[in-house]
Amino acid sequence: MSTGVALKDRAPLAIDEGNPPGALGLLMAEMLPTPGRLRNTLLLLAQVVIAITIGETFRIPMLSILIIISFFLSGNDGASNTSTALMAGMTIVAGTALTIVFLMLSLSEPGLRLPCMLMLTLCAGFLSQAATMGPLFNILFFWIVYMAMNADILDAVGYSVDGFVGNTTDSVVPDAAFMPPEESMLHLLLWIGFVFLIGITLLVVTNRLAGHDPLVVLRDGLVARLNMIADLCDDQSGSAEDARPLYRYAEAGVADLRRAHDLASKLHPELSRHRAGIAMIRTMARLVLIMVFLHPLQGGQDTEFMRAAGRVARVCARTLQNRRRELTELEAEGTDLSAMTESFRADPMRFPLAMELARGLTVVRSLILIPDVEKQGFTPEITVAVRSYLKPDAFRNPAYAQAAMRIALSVTICYAITRATSWPGIQTCVVTCFLVSLETVGDTVHKMLLRITGALTGAAFGIGTILLLMPYMTNLTDLILAVIPVTLLAGWIKSGSERISYAGVQIALAYFMTVLQGYGPTLDMETGRDRVVGILIGNIVVYLVAVTFWPVSVTAVARRQLVNATRILGTLVAYRRTEPDALVETAQEVEREKFGKAIAAVRNAIVNAPLEIFGFKPSSGARQIDARMITAIQLLAVPIAILSDIRVPADNAVQKHVEQLKGWFDAFASWIDDGRNGGSLVETLPPALALPDDPQREIWFAVLDQRLRRILEDLIPDDEPETAKPAIDVRHVRA
Repeated sequence: MSTGVALKDRAPLAIDEGNPPGALGLLMAEMLPTPGRLRNTLLLLAQVVIAITIGETFRIPMLSILIIISFFLSGNDGASNTSTALMAGMTIVAGTALTIVFLMLSLSEPGLRLPCMLMLTLCAGFLSQAATMGPLFNILFFWIVYMAMNADILDAVGYSVDGFVGNTTDSVVPDAAFMPPEESMLHLLLWIGFVFLIGITLLVVTNRLAGHDPLVVLRDGLVARLNMIADLCDDQSGSAEDARPLYRYAEAGVADLRRAHDLASKLHPELSRHRAGIAMIRTMARLVLIMVFLHPLQGGQDTEFMRAAGRVARVCARTLQNRRRELTELEAEGTDLSAMTESFRADPMRFPLAMELARGLTVVRSLILIPDVEKQGFTPEITVAVRSYLKPDAFRNPAYAQAAMRIALSVTICYAITRATSWPGIQTCVVTCFLVSLETVGDTVHKMLLRITGALTGAAFGIGTILLLMPYMTNLTDLILAVIPVTLLAGWIKSGSERISYAGVQIALAYFMTVLQGYGPTLDMETGRDRVVGILIGNIVVYLVAVTFWPVSVTAVARRQLVNATRILGTLVAYRRTEPDALVETAQEVEREKFGKAIAAVRNAIVNAPLEIFGFKPSSGARQIDARMITAIQLLAVPIAILSDIRVPADNAVQKHVEQLKGWFDAFASWIDDGRNGGSLVETLPPALALPDDPQREIWFAVLDQRLRRILEDLIPDDEPETAKPAIDVRHVRA
C-alpha cells in the first residue's frame, strides 16, 4: 500500500464536539453535580452552622466575618483549604500588625498617610502580577490600605465593636462610649485579626476531619480515562458518536489531573517521593491522543490486539479503584501487548499507533504494580530548581507597572468618590478595585460579572429574609433554619468550577452581612443596598480604566501561549531519543507536558474573550485561529510523537528533514506572533520525504505534512496571498 493511497483512505479526522450549548445550557452544565461537590457544599453548611452557633452563643462581634472566611478561603479539597487558610491567616495577621505600625506613624498626618496608601496600592498592583505569590501580596497590601481608610472616619470606628452590660440584645455599649477614637481603632484592628484566626482555625479543623481528598479526584480521573480507552478498544465500529468522550478528554488535556496530584502531594508526601503519579499522568495524556488517531482506523484484523488492550486497560482501572481486591488479577494479567502488535507490521500507519498504545498500557500497569518510578527505571533523579519570589521578567516587562498604575488609578477614583459623598457604606468600591483588576480585560469583566451577580443575589435573599422571615424568628434554631437554603445555594455554586465559584462567595458575603447584624433580629437593609452600590461603582471605574489605559486582551495571552506551544512542537519534532528501546524518556516527556500545558493555557485564555465587547476587534483580513484550529495544532503532537518513537534508526536525510521542520515551526510561531513573512510559509514547508526503506516514517511524515498544509489552507487561502497577523477568533468559543 502506497503512502498516497493510505492518506487518501484515511483523511485527517475532524473532532466532533457535538452541538455547543447556549448560555443557559452552559449555566445548567455548570450547576450539574460533580465528584465531591455535594460533600464540599455540606462541609460549608456545617462551618456556617458552627460559626453561627458559636457567635450567637458567645455574642462575638462581626460574626459575619467567620462565615465569610469559610467561603472566601475554601477550595474544593482538603489540601488546598488547609494550605490556603494557613497562608491567608499569616498574611492577615502580618497585615494587621503592619497596619497598626503604619497608623502609629501616620494617623495624625493625612499628608503622609494618603501618599503612603497610594504607594502601597502601587505595590499591590505590581506584585500581584510580577510575584510568583502575587495573590498573597495583593491581599497583604489591600488589607493595610483598606484598614487604613478607617482612619478617615475615626469618630465612627468606635461603633463597630460592641460591649455588653446585660443579658438582652439591647444591652450593648459601643467602644466609642468608653474609649477614645484612637484606642477604638486599635481595638477594631486587633478584634478583626482575632476573628480571622478563629475562622481560619474552624476552616482547618473541619477540612482536616471531613475535607475532600484530592487523591480521589486524581484516581477517578485516571480510572475514567482508562475505562474510556477500554470501551473504545472493545468497540470496533470507529464511530464518532462513541468517541465523543474521548474527544472531550483530548481537548481538556491532563491539567486537572496534574493540579489534583500537586494538591494530593501535600496530604500524601509519598506521591512526590515516588513520582509515579506524574509518570502516569503523562502517559495517560499520550494514550488519549493515540486513541484519537487509532479508534477511527480499527479494522477486523486487529480485533485480538484491541480486545487484549481493552482488557489490560480495564483491569488497570479496577486496580486503581480497589487495589487490595484487584491487584492479584493485575499481577496475573501477563498479556504481552508489544508482541501482539506484530500483526500490524505490514501496516505502517497503524503499527506505530499500536506500539504506542501497548507501550503506554505497559507503563501504566508497571506503575500500578510498583508505584515508584526509580525502581521502574523510568526517570533519572529529579533536581528541584531554586525558587524565586519574582518572575524572571519582573523588572523588564512593562505590563506589570502598567497593571499597578491601573489599580492605583481605580482605587484613587473610588476613594475620592467615597469621601466626596461621605458615604462609608460604599467602601466596597475600593475592595472591588483590588479584587477584580486582573491581567486582561476579559478576565476582569468575568470577575466583575460574578461579583455583581453574586452581590445582587445575596442582598436580595438577605432583604427577603429580613422582610419575610425575621419577624417570626424567636431563637437560634429559627435563624439557622432560615439561612440553610441560601447557604446550600451559595455553597453549591462555590464548589463548582472556577467559571462560577466566585459568585457563590459573593452570594454568601452579601447575604450574611445583611442578615447577621447584632445579636438578634434586624431591620437594617442598608448594608445589602450599600454593598451592591459600592460594587457597581467599583465595576464601572475598573472597567473604564482597564479599557482606557494599556488595555490587554485575553487574545494577547492566548497568542503568547500558542506561540510557545508551536515552538515546543519544533523542539519535539527534532528530538532524538538517547535510548530508543526504553519505555519512557523523561526529557521527552517533560517537553510533551510543556506542550500540553501551553495548549491548555490557550484554551483557558480565550474562554473569556467574548466578554471583551469593545476595543478588541481584529483588523480586516486577519487570519482566524479559532477553537477548532487550536485542536488541530494540538493533534500535531501525535504524528510528531510517533516519528520520535519509531525504533528504526534514522538516516541523514531524515535528520536533515526534521531540522528543516524545526526551522519551519519556528517561522510559523513567529508569524502567529507578529504576522510577518506569512506568505512564504506554504512554500518553505518541507515536502514529505519518500522513504521506501522506511515506510513507517514515510507515511507519518506524510500525515504530518498533510495536517500542516490543511492548517495553512485555512489560515492562508490561495486566493488571498497577502499576509496579516492571525487573530484569535472567538466565534466558536463557548463563553
